[in-house]
Amino acid sequence: MAAETLPAAARADRLSEVLRRCGALENGLVSDVAVDSSRATILSRITRLRLTYAGEVPGAPSTLILKTSVPERIGKPDWDGGRREVAFYDDVAAAMPAGLVPRCFEAKWEADTRAWHLLLEDLTDSHLIASTWPLPPSAAQCEKIVRAKARFHAIGGMILDSAPPSEPGFRPITPNSKSSMALSRGSSIASVTCCLRIGAISTDD
Repeated sequence: MAAETLPAAARADRLSEVLRRCGALENGLVSDVAVDSSRATILSRITRLRLTYAGEVPGAPSTLILKTSVPERIGKPDWDGGRREVAFYDDVAAAMPAGLVPRCFEAKWEADTRAWHLLLEDLTDSHLIASTWPLPPSAAQCEKIVRAKARFHAIGGMILDSAPPSEPGFRPITPNSKSSMALSRGSSIASVTCCLRIGAISTDD
């Protein structure tokens, strides 16, 4: 895919800004972005981006997952798909321990156009998709998925029940907050937003 066809969220200068803001890129910059793969789902498009850097960039991600709305749904007044996913990563996942869900580098929802996108940690090399829709996972894979989702919900419940710690940057979640509502709709949100780590199967399991 040519660089000019990349969405604005995937342009090199934009990714440099995003990664620097979240602490994933201290020096150097993203000099080029290529599309490794792209596939459409019913609700979104998932694109694997490969990044090339200029300068020394220790620890910077070599690939990212860009999840966006499908073009034909943008601007429809009755469509808010992605809004809850963005809210989940902004408010719920931000309060969870690292490694439970994919790291989110940016989550954006545009209320006027209803366009949205997520820039996520790429787990392609450590996880695999359990099956191809509509085929179900195997019984053993289902057990792993259920255990992973149970861990997710257990941590979510503890976040809701606990007082916020003193660490800087922690976002408190209260039972009446938007974050609580995002988590209370957890089954559908977890299935959609955490599929890269929960719905997929770790190759180390």
